[in-house]
Amino acid sequence: MSEQNNYILVIDDDKSFRDLVGDLLKSRGYEVVLARSAKEATAAMEAKRPELAIVDYRLPEVDGMTWITQVRENDDTLPIVLCTGNWCDQKTFNWLRNILKVSQVIQKPIVPELFLHTLENIVPPPTDARAPEAEEISGSFKIQPVLNSSAMEESLEQIEKMLAAEDTFPDEVERLNKLKRRLETQNAIKKARSAFINTLPEAWSEITSAVKKARENPKNLRLLQDAMGVAHKLKGTAGSYGFSKVGQFAERIEDFLIAVDPHTDTEQEVIWAEVIRCVTEGTQIVDAIAREQGGEDQVQKLPSISCLAVTPDGAYPGPLKGAAQDANCELEMVGSAVGAIVKFGKHKYDSALIDLALDTTAGRFQLARELRQAARRNIPLCFINSKEESFTQADIVYGGASVLLDGDATRGGLSEAMQIMTIAGQMRKPRVLCVDDDPLLSGFVESVLIPAGIKVHSLNEPVVILDTMNDFQPDLILLDVIMPGLTGYEVCRLLKSHDEWKQVPVIFLTSKSDSEGKRAAFTAGGTDFLSKPVLVDELLARVKAHLSKTLSEVSTRIDPQSKVLTANALESESEQLINLCRQQSQSLALGAISIVDYEELDTMHGAFSAEHVVGKLGELLNERLRAEDLRGRLEDGKFAIVLAGETSETMARVFELFKEDWEKMWFPSARGNEFQTALAFSSAEFPLEGDNFEKLKDYALSCLKGRSVLS
Repeated sequence: MSEQNNYILVIDDDKSFRDLVGDLLKSRGYEVVLARSAKEATAAMEAKRPELAIVDYRLPEVDGMTWITQVRENDDTLPIVLCTGNWCDQKTFNWLRNILKVSQVIQKPIVPELFLHTLENIVPPPTDARAPEAEEISGSFKIQPVLNSSAMEESLEQIEKMLAAEDTFPDEVERLNKLKRRLETQNAIKKARSAFINTLPEAWSEITSAVKKARENPKNLRLLQDAMGVAHKLKGTAGSYGFSKVGQFAERIEDFLIAVDPHTDTEQEVIWAEVIRCVTEGTQIVDAIAREQGGEDQVQKLPSISCLAVTPDGAYPGPLKGAAQDANCELEMVGSAVGAIVKFGKHKYDSALIDLALDTTAGRFQLARELRQAARRNIPLCFINSKEESFTQADIVYGGASVLLDGDATRGGLSEAMQIMTIAGQMRKPRVLCVDDDPLLSGFVESVLIPAGIKVHSLNEPVVILDTMNDFQPDLILLDVIMPGLTGYEVCRLLKSHDEWKQVPVIFLTSKSDSEGKRAAFTAGGTDFLSKPVLVDELLARVKAHLSKTLSEVSTRIDPQSKVLTANALESESEQLINLCRQQSQSLALGAISIVDYEELDTMHGAFSAEHVVGKLGELLNERLRAEDLRGRLEDGKFAIVLAGETSETMARVFELFKEDWEKMWFPSARGNEFQTALAFSSAEFPLEGDNFEKLKDYALSCLKGRSVLS
């Protein structure tokens, strides 16, 4: 540190906290000045300007935000960290970040290790005080050679033929499936890289502009930090996409900018000359990449799905194949109901297209139910009514068809059906929330995970994390460590303090893979971490591993007994559907289902009888209805279903069909015999009986109490 800037100012009226922070900073070689009030802090700054100010929100006489406001009237570049005991809302956060230019907001009580880790990213400790770090073993990321599109298609077709061959050994099947997945991943990466190339010149231009502003205003520390920030972002993102040279030059620019000292002229021209040289050479590399690739725009397609078409042998193969190409769908065909059930037992198809001529029980859609039983999940379905039988809307809804095609199936109709099933399937896929202030990296994560069947939501404003968690209900979180104003550590600590989110695994994305960075990630409550630049195979493997464990053990969205949505998840997703129906002027029906005498089941039939009934009810709910319909458990023996675009009249007919299936079910009793249970039903319609989930639910439950059981 220079003689003009050689201490950190800590302002807090709590002596214990001041002493703790002072001792922590001194242990890393910093010089510290402690102040118990804004008045003392101002006096210290008048004597000598600090390198950094750590300010408590609540101070005697003048609060922390007021003091920061006064400081900013004369000093626009001093890095400031605000400590607060309360999580600030988005409006306050934006004021702190954009108006008062606070570097970071840290929530009390602090975690000492994370606290130091955060500060050292703002003001590195004195050179002679830094502990030696082990050499990082990262290796340069090289994107694996990607075949051209024609060769890719030929390779995949050849693999399909080998997999279909009867003389292919089981160990070869496993190897071929792995190779197939690898080729598909390479294809997705190729598309993502081409799309990234289109944004690369603009991203590099942002670095050029930020460096120019910082160079023209060498005393403005904020502009210098902005330049370091944009270089840091591109360093990780470019490396993740396989553009290692671009990432290396961005890293060099960041390193040189860190060495810039705005308060001295010594050797500064030499450092700036190196920065400009790196910017110039990087520009040449980026221009060459753009010229080589041609900057062609990639056509955005719906995420690919797999579909099993169950049709009579030889029925409309041309339209089916054409529709699969239009909808970016991986299609397989089978000519019998038995063959379809066998295939679903061996492979995980995302959807199914069923010609009702092959249904074993006319009008009951039994094949659809059996396929879902084999798949063990409520996959999206399309029915082809080739015999043009007469069905009500309730029949189609209860049977589970997201779309019904009457008569001959055309390419256009099949293509639209596959796209509808794709959208319906996205609603039930595992959910990953990516929290990163860099849209380029978020886009990279999406390009890798979405083709793997994972729903991804990107959040670039971490301050609204709680609202996003409630709306999106993620199964896993990818969380960047260094973000403007709020570190990933603070976000993770906040989530772990809420019971409903503490079980959701958090994978940190960090450019620091040393032991200290790893320790900080785990201390904050992280489950795992990934080093930047993020490698495609490692990202997929880590995410899938944690999702598999989470979804098999604990999920904040799925009730463990019934395997339908929890009450909180049902409310959140229902509100989204209600808002959509409101925008499109559509109706929506909420149906309540109650297990009669639920509280007495254990007493009458033995322990665990209630759980067994709940489990079977959940199975029937998942085997019936459309994939996009919502099924949830409100409380103990009460459930609800939500049908967008439907009325109470349709819901009443659905209940009749549901009752027919339920009356065929028997349950074992501890007394050695079998028993049956009765169900009670009621419904509410949007907007007639309520304009939100809570009102609709209350209305349906109130009707349920006074309604006799259907007999």
